[in-house]
Amino acid sequence: MRKAVLALLGLYILLMGCQKVVDADELLDTEEQVSIIGYISPHDTILKISVTKALPAIGTPVKVDQDYQFPEEFLIKDAVVTLSNAEGNSVVLNYDNETNTYITSASNLTVLHGATYNLKVIVAEKEFNASCQIPKKLDTINEIIEFQQDEFGYELAVININFKDFADEDNYYILGGFINTTLKYENEEPFPYEYPIYFGDDEFLIDNINEGAELNGKTEISVDNEYYSDTEITLQVAHVEKALFENVKTTRTNADVDGNPFVEYVIAPNNILDEGAIGVFSGYSVTEKVIDLKD
Repeated sequence: MRKAVLALLGLYILLMGCQKVVDADELLDTEEQVSIIGYISPHDTILKISVTKALPAIGTPVKVDQDYQFPEEFLIKDAVVTLSNAEGNSVVLNYDNETNTYITSASNLTVLHGATYNLKVIVAEKEFNASCQIPKKLDTINEIIEFQQDEFGYELAVININFKDFADEDNYYILGGFINTTLKYENEEPFPYEYPIYFGDDEFLIDNINEGAELNGKTEISVDNEYYSDTEITLQVAHVEKALFENVKTTRTNADVDGNPFVEYVIAPNNILDEGAIGVFSGYSVTEKVIDLKD
């Protein structure tokens, strides 16, 4: 998993682990549940699963602190978390106090495109199970770049990317990326700077109109020579399972409407098979392309 996608999905794992948004009709006789969130990929160097408490919430979801740390009362540190593949190979993940998740090196269980993986979590002698299948990796990403000026006269790079959807199956994609550049301000030494790329309404793409067709996304970034030089752009397309797609999109939607009393929160998906737990265990793959925009 590469930088921008890692940061994006990691933050969504954190936010989803802190809350369960429910309908008002569900508030009566609602018990505390376990929240299980994990996304795995052949690009990972660390396999990570979040296991926390999920409390019912209405209106504004429970907040993490400014450093994106879980409140202590949500943490579950004594779960038994096991990942396995279809061949019967398995690995037990250990609790990591720094990330408040269960982790292991990806070298302990190889994650392959197209393969199926199983998750088993035991909390207080209760067992919860889920499975996922890793999506295929896109062959290529293509791009068209046009340079324009914004309303203030600064130069923009308008990037249109496209890629060919996989035919004969339903597919879900998340677009992202990051920029490595050198910032230079008057009377200061130039310094390296990295920041993410956002695709706005094109961040989440589905092939529900024409399977096997070309899909497109558009973003704009500032490349004004007055401040930027030696700019390198990394474009990324994550091919993800439906549950992951819906979970990330739900979290983004709920974050956007946070505090708005006229908009209802979206109910997050759940593919944990056993009662007493909610969450998503899902797979994804990432294709990326690096573009140099140098002076």
